[in-house]
Amino acid sequence: MMSPMPPHDPTPSTPPFAVEVRSPARLHLGMMAFGSPHVRSFGGVGVMVDRPGTVVQVRRAARFEARGPQAERAVMFARACAQAWGLHDAACAIEVVAAPRSHVGLGSGTQMGLAVAAAIRHLFVHEPEDDLPDAPAHPLQPVPDAADHELVFDIRESLELARTVGRGRRSCVGVYGFSRGGLIVEAGRTVPATVPVEDDATREFSPMVARVRLPSAWRCVVIIGRDAVGLSGEAEKAAFAALPPVPQEVSAELARIALLELLPAAVEGKFADFSAAVRAYGRLAGKPFEAASQRLPYAAATDNLIELLGELGSPGAAQSSWGPAVMACCESLDAAGELIDRLETLDLARHHEITIARFDPQGATLRVLE
Repeated sequence: MMSPMPPHDPTPSTPPFAVEVRSPARLHLGMMAFGSPHVRSFGGVGVMVDRPGTVVQVRRAARFEARGPQAERAVMFARACAQAWGLHDAACAIEVVAAPRSHVGLGSGTQMGLAVAAAIRHLFVHEPEDDLPDAPAHPLQPVPDAADHELVFDIRESLELARTVGRGRRSCVGVYGFSRGGLIVEAGRTVPATVPVEDDATREFSPMVARVRLPSAWRCVVIIGRDAVGLSGEAEKAAFAALPPVPQEVSAELARIALLELLPAAVEGKFADFSAAVRAYGRLAGKPFEAASQRLPYAAATDNLIELLGELGSPGAAQSSWGPAVMACCESLDAAGELIDRLETLDLARHHEITIARFDPQGATLRVLE
């Protein structure tokens, strides 16, 4: 089996004509802090799942074009890469083979941006790895082997791709998850109080302080209201601006749950303890957002769904980001199937998309298309 390699080989024999990038989805359990200039903002906990993921195929072309879901967004990211890297004569055609719905809590924008940037870099940019900026030190478990001819990404590459397409301004869970997947805890970053708009070329990223790859037998049932859409763009910025700072005692308790309950249970494979920590963290992390989130039309339905999941034997349930996506942790594939059977019996499938996902241990992959 071929060992995973960096996605841009400095001495390719023949420049590739087309590549495919696959990336997982991101579920975010909530931030630890925001709003205070004296405390790190946006740190939190999230996890990568393999479905519903993003798949893009990118080939050299005479002009920028795209088709498939989120095609316009994909072209926007491609143009940003060409401008940032000075690729004046480079253009590409993008086929978005698969993409999660936007603005439902799956981190689809970050994964799309990073996937497109990774493809363009592999097609048009060939530079030594030493030219990439250093990434902060980070704890990392052994990485599963990629499949034959699949390339994976290290953290330095993921951060540089994120900078190029303007991602990771708040949470960086999806950025770190693009590189090697896993359950991720990030510390947040200091937001300058005197700088209204930060320059993507110089801003800092929230550092990752822990990554755990969850047991391969565990599963996650992802449940998304069919017609519901979460906050994004200017509406999300306005919501953050109107919310009061997170109380320090709330941030302290969230950090305690993450570091002393959630992470140890994940490392030791103690599913019951892990589920309890997911529920406790998700509930508390949502409290500072209630003034904005409770005005969303699906808020009450989401709360009821999480309570229902506990009654059905899946207490490890929590909303992802602004929602409406909800994750329900299951100890096995059989347990996930039984949960879906119960949800279908209650007719929830009529109004919800329901998917069984694996907790992703690898992150995004790239392969050259023949």
